Amino acid sequence: MLEERAAQWKDEYIRQGVVMGWAEGKAEGRAEGRAEGFGLALQDLLEARFGTLPQSVTSYIASSSDANALRKLTLFAYRAESLQAVVDRINDDTKMM
Repeated sequence: MLEERAAQWKDEYIRQGVVMGWAEGKAEGRAEGRAEGFGLALQDLLEARFGTLPQSVTSYIASSSDANALRKLTLFAYRAESLQAVVDRINDDTKMM
């Protein structure tokens, strides 16, 4: 009887672990998707406003996984006077990390 109960507990814990792992993976996938979307929007905006971008800017966008930071940078880039202002903001943000 005890062995059966232990086996049931084991199976239940495994099921719970699978469900938790699936939920965590789904949340991570959403976060990555949001960051990728904001990154693409930011790059499109910058290219439309300022033309060809320096490698440092495209590398920063491609490597950033913080959707909120990319969103804020996109809003800043929309109003920026120049590409240099955006580059300066990126440099300031990377110094704070």
